[in-house]
Amino acid sequence: MRQTTKSITLVSLFLLSLFSGMVIGTEQAEASQVVITEAVRIVDGGTASDSQAAVASDSEGNVHIVWSRNSQHLYYSMLSPRGETLIDATQITNPGLHKVWHPDMVIDENDRIHLVWSDKSGQHKIMYTSINPYLAPLDGMAAEDSAISVIDDTIISMRAQDRDWPSIAVDSQGNLHIAWQDSYDELQQFFNQPQIYYSMIQPEYSGGSVLTLFEDTLLTPIIGHKGHPDIVIDSNDLVQIAWDDTRGGKVELVFLVDTSGSMYSEWADVCTVIYGGNFAAGGYFQGLKPMLQEGNMTVYETIYGLGNTLPGAASSGNCAGKNQNAGPRSTALGITPGDDSGGIRKLPGTVYNGNTYSGYSGEDWGPGTNWACLSWKDAQGNVPGNPPTQDDHKWNPNATKIAIPISDEGPKDGDPSQQADDTTSIEEAHDNCVNAGVVPVGMYGQTYGGATSVQSHFKDLAQCPNGVQSTATRNCPGNTIRSTDAGGQVYEFPSGSGGASQMALLVEAMVYISTNNSREIYMSVLDPYGKMNNDPSWIPGVSGTVAQNGAYIEDTGKGSEGHLVVVNDTRVTIDDAYSFHPSIGVDMEGNTHIAWMDGRDYGFEKDVNYEVYYTKLRLQGAGEFDGRDDGLSTYAIKKIDDTPISNVETNAGLPQNAPWSGNSVFPSLLTDDQNQVHIAWVDSGNTSAGEELLYVRLNHTSLEGDGFTALDPWETVAITSWSSNKLGPNSGYKPSIGMPPAFSNDLGSGAHVAWSDTNKCNDETNNNRFTICYSHVLTGQVDVDFDAGETFYHVIEPGEQTIYNLTMNNSTPGPKDLVADSYGLNITGVPSNWTATLFFADNHTAIFPDTEIFLEGGESIRFYL
Repeated sequence: MRQTTKSITLVSLFLLSLFSGMVIGTEQAEASQVVITEAVRIVDGGTASDSQAAVASDSEGNVHIVWSRNSQHLYYSMLSPRGETLIDATQITNPGLHKVWHPDMVIDENDRIHLVWSDKSGQHKIMYTSINPYLAPLDGMAAEDSAISVIDDTIISMRAQDRDWPSIAVDSQGNLHIAWQDSYDELQQFFNQPQIYYSMIQPEYSGGSVLTLFEDTLLTPIIGHKGHPDIVIDSNDLVQIAWDDTRGGKVELVFLVDTSGSMYSEWADVCTVIYGGNFAAGGYFQGLKPMLQEGNMTVYETIYGLGNTLPGAASSGNCAGKNQNAGPRSTALGITPGDDSGGIRKLPGTVYNGNTYSGYSGEDWGPGTNWACLSWKDAQGNVPGNPPTQDDHKWNPNATKIAIPISDEGPKDGDPSQQADDTTSIEEAHDNCVNAGVVPVGMYGQTYGGATSVQSHFKDLAQCPNGVQSTATRNCPGNTIRSTDAGGQVYEFPSGSGGASQMALLVEAMVYISTNNSREIYMSVLDPYGKMNNDPSWIPGVSGTVAQNGAYIEDTGKGSEGHLVVVNDTRVTIDDAYSFHPSIGVDMEGNTHIAWMDGRDYGFEKDVNYEVYYTKLRLQGAGEFDGRDDGLSTYAIKKIDDTPISNVETNAGLPQNAPWSGNSVFPSLLTDDQNQVHIAWVDSGNTSAGEELLYVRLNHTSLEGDGFTALDPWETVAITSWSSNKLGPNSGYKPSIGMPPAFSNDLGSGAHVAWSDTNKCNDETNNNRFTICYSHVLTGQVDVDFDAGETFYHVIEPGEQTIYNLTMNNSTPGPKDLVADSYGLNITGVPSNWTATLFFADNHTAIFPDTEIFLEGGESIRFYL
């Protein structure tokens, strides 16, 4: 235990008078500071890399940790409340080839452990197993998987496409609820964009199997990218699921299209992809704009033709009516309601080598992309930018910004490609796009002799230049602007005769690009027992969503009337910045608490610093639980507004040599039996440590509104103190891939936390290999109560005195010496002309505010007032 964080708690006794009556109230008090146990290294994996941990504790206070070893197998260990090893590292996945990712764990009331994870070997699977560690001797040695497994590795879902990020919760009847993200789409309507799925299973321990109560249920049947679900069960066995979602987001697409004669059929297909119609090669597509508008996403688009003339295809077919016959606009899209399309425009002037360039080939897509990025942030750092051209593109300030050059020839003046000026133009455009936060996405057409050299240019632009002609994925270490990944991708733009299959791939790529916009936090509520108990046609193993007549039909409505989804997709956040990784909890009063990482304090790009935000919701009373399509009102459910819990440095407060030091990411949230909220995350604010694991406790409050006034002041506590990589792998350019810290309640008002670390849980490095660390966060609690036979109400005459007999008990769960702490007693609220004094009952000595009272766990004292 770190004695430097030993706490002294002030316990307030409230004294009230009414004529000759006196009322005294007592309360349960909390430690004013937390105690962090020294980090324990769970396993010495040798040359192995151990990461992606989950943690839970049982009714005896023992701690259970699982993790992924080399992403190949799942391992398990059990610790006593003191941190002593009861079961050493034990492989609990079956022999064979696996790719284990993102495990999650829950413990039921009988101390059985339930685990889920994704297995990405072969066809992606969501897996489940259950173990009973008490079947092992608990002698500090490794156990046998076959000895402790009560339900062997079981496939929950395995179908076409990818799936990941499972989350599990257990209800009061011991049944299990699992949510995950999944790209399977029976009707092929969502172009492989991940959706949120749900399943409910009933363990059958006698047979070592599970009974599926609800099979794979699609909860989000609408276009868009959803991810990172978290699941919790409330006291009524209602299932609450939160996730991040591109609905409500904005994206701006700036196309820079080659206007040479070889690209005329591509022009027609660009309009078909954006606005809808028939492709030159045949086949109909609805169009990105109308499709995404149905999914509550806003797409701003402008199609620039390079040069001062546009081909006839820009005014005919599916492009008809879109040609503005003008250059760039003078105002941004989206500023005026309904103004969301820039149409087709000419781009007579681009930027090459820092100066205006006006080529005559119509093929200057390198300088054109450079111009588009400089239009948002120029070489002098101005936002919006002012490049050295007569006209600039006016970007919407709140949208995700994507520049899309399309060509079949070299980036400056066309073929031949791979010339010195081609390379210079791509390097310049890449660097300025990285600086501006505009993502370049290249689309190459086929040309005589093949497109390899042109595709290589596009790779250099979208990722990073590597000085070699190659179509391979670039290695971008990011130690300079030139070597930084610009965050884009490269796709083939088929010619008009490319065929339906190639056009389908193009559409899928364009949907991915267009839905790669900012995220919001959404949630939904399910009533599975309402469905099972009130629908006479229900049978185990059915799905809550079915495909009928080319559409998905969700089972929505009231649980009392036999429906599953009682609160449909409800938007929690309303902000144009990226919001990722929600973590959800429910307190004893039925309030919902969510923490997530949010970039709103630093801008609207994806690769910005993030802060940990928190909100408190009250779903009951905010509307009928009737499954209505638009869910509950965001404003009606909010009790505490979106509040940054981590320290907000702001862009102006970041040191120049540490631009990522404002990053606070990957939160985990818990609620305890006293309705307090616990949050842990990884933070980069301490530049000497690089990354720290931080912890905050938010006290219970009945106040509402702004978090800075509704919540008690909170203290951020560092769990770690050394410099290392924690909770990897993660990337500033891909904030969606990081793993939150493993986080679990203890028996009281503290928490267990585990994480992966490239140090040995101290200042000693681990050869850059991840290992698993564990700490116990002890917040402490103390009960002040009336002694046996005492009453809260005494009557005395003026000039008389009375005595209240009281007790104080250190009720913090855990080993008595580990949770021992010192406390103080203080009196507040004494009326004028009254006196109140505290005394120890055993020796009648006075207790002053600075009198230190030491209590081991479970120890109590008697005193009187």
